[in-house]
Amino acid sequence: MSDSQPTAKESNLNCECPAATSTTSVNAAAAAAACPANVVTIPVPILQSEGTFVYITVKGSLHDYTCTIFGLNQAEVQALSKRFDSGVKQCVNGIMVAVPPMVMLNTLAQLSYKVICSCGEAEICWTMQREV
Repeated sequence: MSDSQPTAKESNLNCECPAATSTTSVNAAAAAAACPANVVTIPVPILQSEGTFVYITVKGSLHDYTCTIFGLNQAEVQALSKRFDSGVKQCVNGIMVAVPPMVMLNTLAQLSYKVICSCGEAEICWTMQREV
């Protein structure tokens, strides 16, 4: 007759310590202290330290020819001023550039920025990051 109930299996999660090769009490005590009974050791990988990131935001509409950038440093603002003849105008907490937002995103990608998220419909904000 076959039994349809599953059988319980015993789990072997205990730490098994190797037997001490020496009969001295000092070596046996050291082996017992090194591997306590009923302990499971799970190795944890060492994570590499992550770098520091700089974040900026580009705000604009896909139907407009201007965009606003927030969070650039002064050297990046000067680089964009030289790149675009239309000029860069200061605005509250950022700059306004007379180029379409997709052109600006591609230009900032050349400065090692990458888009990490975006939100909006008619007016979109792209958050970009660059490792320092």
